[in-house]
This record gives sequence, C-alpha cells and structure tokens, in this order.
Amino acid sequence: MDAGGLLEIMLARALEADLIRDGVVAQSRSQAATFWAIREGLVEGQARRGYHVRTDLSVRLSQVPTLIEQARACVLRDWPGWTSLTYGHAGDGNIHFNVLPPIDCDPGEARTVGQAVLTRLYELVGALGGSFSAEHGVGRSRSHVFWAGLSQRERQLHFAIKAAFDPAGLFNPTCLMPDPGDL
Repeated sequence: MDAGGLLEIMLARALEADLIRDGVVAQSRSQAATFWAIREGLVEGQARRGYHVRTDLSVRLSQVPTLIEQARACVLRDWPGWTSLTYGHAGDGNIHFNVLPPIDCDPGEARTVGQAVLTRLYELVGALGGSFSAEHGVGRSRSHVFWAGLSQRERQLHFAIKAAFDPAGLFNPTCLMPDPGDL
C-alpha cells in the first residue's frame, strides 16, 4: 500500500476513535503550500498580537491527545480568558501549544502569568514522560529548564564534555551552560 493509502486509513481510524474532529490532506503541491501558509500565518498572527506563551513540546505519539486535553483543561480552569492554540506536526509527537493572554491584559502581568503557564505546561509534559523541547532545541530562553531537569551526575557529564571540546571556555561562555559555580 502506498503512503497516501496508509494516511487515509490512519485518519479514518483517528476520526472513528474521536482523536480528531476533521482533517484535510493536500491533493497538490499548491494545496500543500497553502496549508503551510496558513500554519505560518498562525505564528505571524500571534506575534503581531504581542506577548504570548510559546512552547515546543514533545511526547510519545500515543500521549499527544492526552497532553492537548490536559493542557487545554488546565488553561481553561486556571487562567480564564487566556486562549490556547495548538498546532504543529503531531505525527512525530511535537506540539506547539501556545497560550495568548486576554487582549486587555497588562504586558507585565501577562509575562508573570505566562511564566506560571509555562511551568504548568512543563509539569504536564514531564508527567507524560515528554520533553519541554522538541525540534527547535533548548535555546537560551529555556536553558534554565533544561539544567533544572538534570541530575548532579548529568550536569557533571555535560561540563566534562564541554571541557573536552572547549578547554579554555571560549565558545559561547555561559550562553547555554551556566557557570558551574551557579549550580
């Protein structure tokens, strides 16, 4: 069976199992390009709106529906007025679960609440055996989350590997790796 046939079977089963409500499969390169434009438009629209919680979460494929359900319920319950937007490429377990503050929310308050939202989302992902970082990597803004999740032995191993490749500490010092004295 070809990939298209397998995709149709998978989508039909997901629809029957109530894992999805609707779906569209591109029938041409032009239609695929349009789908990507819509997806990128989500990112652009959120950016134009201002501060929002951005995530790049990853869980086992079987846990994607659970993550989305739990995260949406959490946002609705704990942060009324905030809006969750879920998109990405769930076929590999990666989800962009972004959360937008109310339009009239003070920017400072939005950032404070946004940190609480992020913490809770990371807790949900961790409980499902997933990661706060999928295909976009850890990055500077999430490095503290990465380091907080490591054991002392894992931290020591990271520093040993860094020292082996960069004994003088010249490559992006304290960019992604904290100063060992700070741990």
